Amino acid sequence: MADAITGRYVQVTLDPANPPADGLLLSGNNVPEIQNCLGAVTIPPGTLRTDTIAHATSEVMYVAQGSGRLHTDQGVLDFERGQAIFIPAASWHALENTGAEDLVSVFSFPLPTRPPTQANDAS
Repeated sequence: MADAITGRYVQVTLDPANPPADGLLLSGNNVPEIQNCLGAVTIPPGTLRTDTIAHATSEVMYVAQGSGRLHTDQGVLDFERGQAIFIPAASWHALENTGAEDLVSVFSFPLPTRPPTQANDAS
């Protein structure tokens, strides 16, 4: 990942071969005055399910590529490229890639860093 700073603007270029471990592209780590954060995660085809997690804050998610399922504590939600999803705070959820290509999910939290998160092992 490479950052370019021009005045008060920060531009981040993601290196797909070496993504940030936490998925965050813009956060308090590279933009000190940021009020929220933005990240992306790529889930390869054949990934049955990620760990089940619950964040202390809400999350918004945009499906940039692929299709999948969001497993929640209230049921399963199928999604595809171009859709946006709101995930309420403290809601248990996991992602599943149901397609033949990478699932790319762009996400944001209303904090400058990833919020406190609980996790369960993938099942």
